[in-house]
Amino acid sequence: MSSKRKISKSDLNEVRKLDLLSYFLNYDPHELIRNGCNDYTTKTHSSLHMSNGLWCYWSDTKGGYSALDYFIKVENWEFLDAALYLNSLIKNKKPVIKISNSNKNVPFRLPNRNENNAKVLEYLTKERCIDKEIVNYCIKNNLLYECQKDHSVIFVGYDYRHYPRYAAKRATNSSFKMDIAGSKKANSFNIVNDKSNKLYVFESSIDLLSYLTLLKNSGKEYLNDNYLSIVGASTIGNKIEETTIPIALKTFLDYNKNIQEIFLCLDNDKAGKDTTNKIIYHLNNKYKMHIRSPIKCKDINELLIHKTKKKENVHQI
Repeated sequence: MSSKRKISKSDLNEVRKLDLLSYFLNYDPHELIRNGCNDYTTKTHSSLHMSNGLWCYWSDTKGGYSALDYFIKVENWEFLDAALYLNSLIKNKKPVIKISNSNKNVPFRLPNRNENNAKVLEYLTKERCIDKEIVNYCIKNNLLYECQKDHSVIFVGYDYRHYPRYAAKRATNSSFKMDIAGSKKANSFNIVNDKSNKLYVFESSIDLLSYLTLLKNSGKEYLNDNYLSIVGASTIGNKIEETTIPIALKTFLDYNKNIQEIFLCLDNDKAGKDTTNKIIYHLNNKYKMHIRSPIKCKDINELLIHKTKKKENVHQI
C-alpha cells in the first residue's frame, strides 16, 4: 500500500457518520433483505441484522454502528482501504441517511388469530418434532397461535403481570422470522413455575419447546421449572467486562427472586458459546450456573429432530 494514500480528518469524520443500513440503502440496495418494519439483513450474511441505527453480526458476535466498522470487523478490510472506499462513495454521491424508527414508540398489537391452528400444529409437530400435547398446552394458555394473515407461528411473551408485551413471528413454510412491531425483548417467550428455583435459558422459543419435548419423551415432568427464551438478544462489546446479560434474562431474574440455579441451553456455535460465557461472567457469583448446550448438534431442536428420526428408523427395522 502506498504511503501517500491518506484521508483528511474532515473526510474521515463524514465516513464515520455513515451507518451501515444507510450504506446499503444508498450504495448496495439489491443486497438488502427487509425482515420487518425495522429489521434488515443481507443476501450475503443472513446472521447480519441492522435495526435502530445499529448492526450485529450474530455468527461472530460482532457489532457496531458505522459502515466503516462493518468493513473492518466483518469483511476484514484494512482501516485505510475501508475509509477511502467509503469516502469515494460519499464524494461521488452524498448519502440520504436512513433515520431508524425505534420500536419504543410503536404501539404493540398482536396479529389476528386464525380460526384454527392446523398449519402451526403440523409445522411444529411434523417438521420440528415438538410433542403435540406440549403445543396444545401452549395454544390453550395463549403462548402461541396461528396467524390469520400468513399462517405463521406467533410466539407470545408476557410480563410479570401476565400482560402480552412481546411476539415473534416464525413462518411455517420458510425460514422467515421477525419480532412484531412494538415488541419488548425484555418480555420474551417464557413459561413460569413460581414453585421452582431453577431457570432454563434458550435462544429461541422452538428450542425451549424442544427441550420440554425431550423431557416428556424421557418420562419426566416437563413443567416443573422455569423456561425462558432470550430471542438471541445479547449486548456486544469488545471485552467481556463491557457487556451485559441479555435484557430478557435480566428482566426475568428481576421479577423472579426465587431463582437459585440457571441452566444455559444456548446454541453450540461461537455466538451461543460467547453469550454463555458472558452470562456466566456476570451471574456466577449470584447463582449456581450450569451449561446444558448440545454437544454434537447445533441447537436443542436439531438434537430433538436427530433423536426422533433415529427412533423412527429403529421402529422401521
